[in-house]
Amino acid sequence: MAWYTFQELTLDLTHVGPACGEEVGRLLQDLSWVCTTPTVQPPTLCLAVHPHTGTRSVPARARPVFQAEGFCGFVLGDAFYLTDWASLLHLQALEGQGTAQLAPTFGAQPRVVQRNFWAFGLLKLLRPLGFYSLHAAGVVPTHGRGVLIIGPAGSGKSTLALGLLRQGWGYLSDDAVLLRLQPEGVGAIACRKYWYVDAGTAARYPDLSFGEEVPDTHGGWKRRVRLEEVYPGQQVEACLPRVLLFTRIVPAAHSTVHPLDPLRALQHLLAQSAPQLFDRHTMALHLEVLKRLVQQAASYELHAGLDLYQLPGTLGNHLAEATGEAQWHA
Repeated sequence: MAWYTFQELTLDLTHVGPACGEEVGRLLQDLSWVCTTPTVQPPTLCLAVHPHTGTRSVPARARPVFQAEGFCGFVLGDAFYLTDWASLLHLQALEGQGTAQLAPTFGAQPRVVQRNFWAFGLLKLLRPLGFYSLHAAGVVPTHGRGVLIIGPAGSGKSTLALGLLRQGWGYLSDDAVLLRLQPEGVGAIACRKYWYVDAGTAARYPDLSFGEEVPDTHGGWKRRVRLEEVYPGQQVEACLPRVLLFTRIVPAAHSTVHPLDPLRALQHLLAQSAPQLFDRHTMALHLEVLKRLVQQAASYELHAGLDLYQLPGTLGNHLAEATGEAQWHA
């Protein structure tokens, strides 16, 4: 048994055999959870992991809701099931409980697939507690206005964020943040402890300290970056986003930034929130958080050209030109 904390939450991880719990424990720490000692207070969430050698099937009346990366998701009442047809993760998210039964073949799955399996389940448990994931990188300039760089995989989020870090900006999280409604507005919370860059472009960053190489979901490889060793003191746990920057790469020499109307901004946010968004118990609250985020932040569309690929740290200059505020300059 091991305990982990995140924000004010606690999670009790119970597992049979070290192989069952090691990967989950590593993932929890990668997702900014901290291993700690148990307390007398009951945990917020409970996750039990067991091996099995028989067959595990989803109830026949369960309804399929998504299929991705070799896994399928099903719902039946308040229960959610995630399976590869050999292993099964059963979640009672409203009760904060989950049970995983792992087949011997689970360990033979690519590591990235295993991690996505656990990550999806953990994020599902956080939704009833008001934490909603968004596919975005979070950065904070010296004047403190949080910026979310939002876009699908391969749209340049990590490259742009690393360029801003070199200009002294703070960093929140790479590729994914958690949104939460707070009294002062919608807050963005660091979802991942580590950053990753494409292994093929790692040579562009001689100043960074690299860790292990891991496969990504597109058949390539990424290198873990130890940012705290190179940029100590620049990590930020949370911020209030004031700018939403929706990025896409274009075949142009020069990049441009254009204001984006709230409706289109909300559509982009919805696209980068699926499939977690489609949960009947929490979908309405999730939509309300996204609407409030659009209301509190200015939205822009970035067409990232060759100039930002070569000098990503100049993104602040583009923001200064688009907003008319000089403090965005490096």
